[in-house]
Amino acid sequence: MNDFISLSHYSPSSRVLEGNRFLLGNGHLGYRGTFEEEGKAQMPGLNLVGVYDKAGNAWRESLNLPIPFCCRTFFSGKEQDCLTQEMASHRVRLDLEKGICLRESLFPSYSIRSERFVSQAQDNLLASSISMKAEEEGDFLFRFGLDLDIFECNGPHFPEKKVTRYPDFLLFEGKTNEGKTIYEAVSYLSSLEAKKEGESFFSAEGHLKKGELFSLQIISLVFEEKADFHAEIAKARQKGFEALKEEHVAAFSPLYRNAKIKLLGDEEGQKEGNYSIYMLLILGDKNRARSVPARGVSGQTYKGAIFWDSEIFLLPFFCLQEPQVARNLLKYRIATLEGAKAKAKEFGYQGAFFAWESQDSGLEACSKYNVTDYKTGKPIRTYFNEKQIHISADIAYAFENYQRLTGDSTLLEEGGMELLSEIVAFYRSYATFRNGAYHLDDVIGPDEYHERVNDNAFTNYMAAHAIGYAIEEAKRLGGKCLESVPGWEGFLQKLYLPKPNADGVIEQFEGYFQKEDCSLAEVRSRVKDPKQYWGGKDGPASPTQIIKQADVVAMLVLLGDEFDQKVKKANYDYYFPRTEHGSSLSSSMYSLLATQIGESEYAYSMYRKSASIDLYGEQKLYAGGIYIGGSHPASEGGAYLCLVYGFSGFEIEGERFALHPHLPRQIQGMEYSLSFRGKRYKITIQGNESSLEEVSL
Repeated sequence: MNDFISLSHYSPSSRVLEGNRFLLGNGHLGYRGTFEEEGKAQMPGLNLVGVYDKAGNAWRESLNLPIPFCCRTFFSGKEQDCLTQEMASHRVRLDLEKGICLRESLFPSYSIRSERFVSQAQDNLLASSISMKAEEEGDFLFRFGLDLDIFECNGPHFPEKKVTRYPDFLLFEGKTNEGKTIYEAVSYLSSLEAKKEGESFFSAEGHLKKGELFSLQIISLVFEEKADFHAEIAKARQKGFEALKEEHVAAFSPLYRNAKIKLLGDEEGQKEGNYSIYMLLILGDKNRARSVPARGVSGQTYKGAIFWDSEIFLLPFFCLQEPQVARNLLKYRIATLEGAKAKAKEFGYQGAFFAWESQDSGLEACSKYNVTDYKTGKPIRTYFNEKQIHISADIAYAFENYQRLTGDSTLLEEGGMELLSEIVAFYRSYATFRNGAYHLDDVIGPDEYHERVNDNAFTNYMAAHAIGYAIEEAKRLGGKCLESVPGWEGFLQKLYLPKPNADGVIEQFEGYFQKEDCSLAEVRSRVKDPKQYWGGKDGPASPTQIIKQADVVAMLVLLGDEFDQKVKKANYDYYFPRTEHGSSLSSSMYSLLATQIGESEYAYSMYRKSASIDLYGEQKLYAGGIYIGGSHPASEGGAYLCLVYGFSGFEIEGERFALHPHLPRQIQGMEYSLSFRGKRYKITIQGNESSLEEVSL
């Protein structure tokens, strides 16, 4: 089976989704899959991950940079492009193994072929090779250069822009509102003599006979600080596009070959799974203590901020495939601990209250108003920034998961233990004591449709698990944290944990069972506009038991050892028909629990839904009038969990791992490899039988 994604038609209405589908990246830079002649309306994006700016009173968000790959073609004085001209043929292909996007289009007077990549070998480099062939003889004019009209969600982020022309390259210098200067050096190598045109463009013209070519090679380098731009661009130019491409492929292809999964008997499921793996691999930053934004490298949605998605849905993949990336995700949390402590202090608590939307400092980037009224456009008050307290526990869970999967406990000695102790201090200061127990009141769980509830089961159980882990590690490491253990143990013993009722169902939060018990279809019938927000004070789901996403179910998956099969099945059966799956995080959790209780058909369908969200575009683009489009790393990470933890039954047992396959009928077998505690293993599954062999790293 060929490992590529292709498209053979051009649809203006789907261009935003296709920009996500054909995404390129390397964890530091992301380039959306737009075409050379497309402009701002198609939402092109060269996104710089982990660097933020605030323009006026708008939301602070990550930066989009000028697009270096612009190229427009004129024949006999008339522009020809995909926006205005019908193409005789059109094909786009994303090579998953090589990380290269290829485009071929045939217009009446010329054809265009381009290939581009964002380098895995040099993470500040991206390049494109473009060739136009004359399909009929005539006068051609080609305009190409750096597009300074940047698409931005909440800009402008470069109030000061400067372009300097050097003999071999253009140098863009953009100073942000916060005073940071970003540099982009771009080299254009044209087969026709190029003339200066405007501030940042060139033009080349000539009379081409039928079959003659115009070729253009573009190399772009992005810098977060001053560098020897002349030397850097000269080095890249000397290598040339082909050599740079080979370096990129040599770095990326082994990662993909190691991570890809073969599903015997299921080509479509395999295609979707490996596309998800590709989308995960382009997120990993091995060089910086940065994490992965909720929309990955696809742009500025959700402010380019880090959510709990990274710890719960992405970290396991990187632990098993690129442990250095996983380590950096957690180093980011250690580096932003002071921001979490500052947030706790701001709201009157002790310890570390990690941000719901975290940026470079760890301070809360989430505003009080995150959605808008679908009628008036006025902001609606939400409480995500104040009441999503489970994020601190999720981070503690990730430290434990990393330690179990990699065997590396050094992070705890490099700030991780301090982080755990501050998390415990936060929950102790947040809790309310009544009726002989500590309660976590006035919170929001993963189900964001129900705000400011008491004793959300997911939150309480995850907090308890975090505290238990902190106690265990404090005892192992000793030191000053050991003095706090008796107080931690006393708090943990009295922390309220909601128990299953007579039917085995755990109430999602206090009073949930008293909500209106209606169908999902009924709530949908009350929605007055596709952009209407379902949650909050006046949302149609708020007074009902209809929930946004896996909540109790997610808890049962993450803390599965604490619950028996009867409880798992009872809660799956109860919450499944009451879940809208309005978040891309939901399907994988339901798939994982369905696998455990033997509901293989639902497990498989939920896996396919999670794996295909960016491939087929079945996703929400708006939440109460706010654009929330972009790629969905958590969904792709969840798809990987479905395959490895779900269908192949990967489990850690002491110092080793074991496999307990639960293949759905659509899959006859699986083949894949993973890293576990410094060793790599090849895994083969046939039916319910599995085998593994150690292979070289």
